[in-house]
Amino acid sequence: TALLRGQSPDGEGWRGQMNIEAEFPDSLPVGLPSGLLQRRPDVRASEQQLRSAMASAGMAYADRFPRLTFNLVGGWENDALQGFFRSPFSYVAAAIAADVARLGYEKKVLEVFKEANDAVVTYRNVRKTAALKVALRDAARKYVELANLQYRGGSINYIDVLDAQRRYFDAQIGLSNAVRDEHLALVQLYKALGGGWGVVAE
Repeated sequence: TALLRGQSPDGEGWRGQMNIEAEFPDSLPVGLPSGLLQRRPDVRASEQQLRSAMASAGMAYADRFPRLTFNLVGGWENDALQGFFRSPFSYVAAAIAADVARLGYEKKVLEVFKEANDAVVTYRNVRKTAALKVALRDAARKYVELANLQYRGGSINYIDVLDAQRRYFDAQIGLSNAVRDEHLALVQLYKALGGGWGVVAE
C-alpha cells in the first residue's frame, strides 16, 4: 500500500515533508583550543572593557584567558580554568575601576565556559536520542511489513495492519522531532563556541 511505502494517502512521499535524513557531523572534534571562545562578541567586549580600565589606571594589560584544551567528547583536559583565579592582578588602591572590570571579565569567562560545556552535553544527548528514534522507526517499518504479510496470509485482521501503520507514523514523527532538536542543539553549540570549531587564521 501507499502507507506501507512511506507515503501519505495522496501519494506525496513523507520524506518530502520531513527532512529526517539530514546529515550531521559523524563525530565531534577533540583537542580544540579554548581560545575559540575568545571569538565571541561578548567575550571581546568584556576584554576591551578590562583593557580600557587598566589603561586608564596606567596598568599594562596581560591576556589572562585560560589556555586549555576543550575536548568536545569529554570536557576539559586539564585544570587550567581553576588556576584562572589563583593569580589575580595586583592593583593599587586607586584602580577600583580596573578591579571591577577584572571581576566582570572573570565572570564572563566562567559564563562562556559553562555555556560551551552545557552545549556539548546537550548535543551529545540529542544525538543519542536521534539514534534511538532511527532504530525505533526502522523497527516500526519492519513491523508494518510483517503485519501486511500476516494479513495477506489470513492470520491477523486489517485493524492490526492499521495499528502497525499508526505506530510507524508515530515513530516517524518522533524521529522528525529528534532531528529538529539535533539541529537546534548544533546551532547552540556553534553559538557557544563563537562560530563553530573551525579555526580561521586572523
